[in-house]
Parts: sequence; structure tokens; C-alpha cells
Amino acid sequence: MRVIDALEEFYLSMEGALSPKTVIWYRQKLESLGWSLGDCTIDEVTIRMLRTWRSLLAQRSERYLNHPSKPIVEGGLSAESIRGHVRACRRFFHWLEEEGYLDTNVAKRLEQPPKPIRTRKGIKVSDRNAIIREAEISPRDYALALFLADTGCRVAGVVGLKLGDLDLENGTAEVFEKGRGGNKKARLVFFVQKTRRALDDWLEEVRPDTPDCDNVFLATGKGGCISKPHGLKESGVYQVLKRLAKRAGVTSGFNLHNWRHGAARGMIKNGASLIEVCQLLGHSSVTVTGDYYGTFDEEELRESHREYSWIE
Repeated sequence: MRVIDALEEFYLSMEGALSPKTVIWYRQKLESLGWSLGDCTIDEVTIRMLRTWRSLLAQRSERYLNHPSKPIVEGGLSAESIRGHVRACRRFFHWLEEEGYLDTNVAKRLEQPPKPIRTRKGIKVSDRNAIIREAEISPRDYALALFLADTGCRVAGVVGLKLGDLDLENGTAEVFEKGRGGNKKARLVFFVQKTRRALDDWLEEVRPDTPDCDNVFLATGKGGCISKPHGLKESGVYQVLKRLAKRAGVTSGFNLHNWRHGAARGMIKNGASLIEVCQLLGHSSVTVTGDYYGTFDEEELRESHREYSWIE
């Protein structure tokens, strides 16, 4: 079997089992491998050929080649990006071995660049509070902002949230998103009384009865009117936050995933363990949680040292 044909079989094995975004990610990461080795058969591939492919990635002078939405920009690939390519390659060859197409997996010996030090992410507490204050004039926006901040769920979980998924009395919601459990598997998120009251105000007092649409968060037109009810989309959630951030004077760090990052860091700062935050965020493993949120800035480390130093 040629490498290029094996790649198509690999993508097919994921269709319907993993999220579409995950399949797209593998296609993007392995596209250059198909160019380099496509006409070889899978049993002809050697570790030297894979290392040559990795070397060519490291020598690139442009990024986002053939990306569906981003323009090509000058500059080589980051170590994080090369790690992603290598990880996708190793997963592909592991799959070939699992399926019985290969007796020996040469990609096991394909080394990865060292993990880069991750930059600290997460919306600032002051910016979060300023945006939530601006949202108070709109019951929908207020409930939306609090739900994002409180649950730390992914935006897919917010836009896919249905009325039947909410349990206001117990402060829980069932969301469907990628991550732990795979493609669109349900997981439980939790919210406090303040968020429950905001949701209740939106649902009971303002949200119109829409028999043909059971999304919790509806899209609105100009002036906040709802003419043809339909659920708010991911781009719509971003536009809501962008508008609120502009009114609040927040110029950066308010993107959708930064609210999730902020929730995680806030819970850790308040005493939650990495294991607890891992489960609350729906991560596949605590290693993922630690990689993203196990780093702290200088002032946080100084504060921790003052609190935990064993010198009295």
C-alpha cells in the first residue's frame, strides 16, 4: 500500500468517530508527509526518510501553506508546530501497526523537539469582571458571559446547549463537545447560584417561547429582536464578547478560549488540584492540564513562596 493511500484509509478510520476538527488537524499535519513519501509503499519507509521529512519542516521559511483560512506568512514553523507534525506522524504509523498493515513501526524512533515553555494564557480577572459588568444590561449576554466564566466549557458546549440540558435547581448542565470522551460526548459542568439566577432571568423573563428552536442562547438581530429563532453560533458568541470588550475598554485577551483558560487558572489559584481541574474541564489526562496550567508568572510564584516557605 502506498503512503498516500494509507493516509486516506487513516482519515477514513477517524470520520464519524472523532470530531471533524480533529480529522482536519491530522490532514493538515500529514499533508507534507504525503507530498514527501506519497508514492513509497508503507513498508519502504525508513527512519531516515522520516527524519529527512522532519528536517524539511524545520527548514521552512513560510507558515500556513495551504491553510484553509490563514494567509501565508514569513517565518519558520515553531517547535510546537513541528511537535504536532511529528505526533501526527507517529500516530499514523501506530495505526498502521494496529491495523496489521505494518509489522514494524519505524516512527517509534522519530524524535520530537523539546516541549517549548508555554506562554501564560487566560483572561485577566479585571477584564473578565469589566466585560461581565457591561453585559448586565442584556439578560442574554449576562447569562452567556457568566456561564462561560463559571463552567470553563468550550464554546461548542455553549452554542450546543439545549433547554433540556440544563438543571437549574442543581446548578449543572450537560454539554456536548470534543475532549474527554471524544466526538460530541456528553459531560457535566457546574455553575454557582449567581450564574443560575442569570440563566433563570434570561429563560423565564426574556427568552421568547420558540417551539422550533430549543437552544438556550438565541441569536438576536439589530436592537436585540428575535425574528427567526435560531441558536447562537460560535462566531456569534465571539461577536458578543468583542462588543462587550470594546464597551469595557478591554483590547485583548477576551477571545473564547481565554475564558476557559481563565476559569482553569482561577480554580487552581483558589485551591483546586490539577486532577480536579482536569475533570472539570473535560481534559483527556491530567498531563494536558499540567502542560497548560501548571505554569505561573513571577508574581504568582512570589506569592506562593511567601505562603509556603518553610522559613519562619
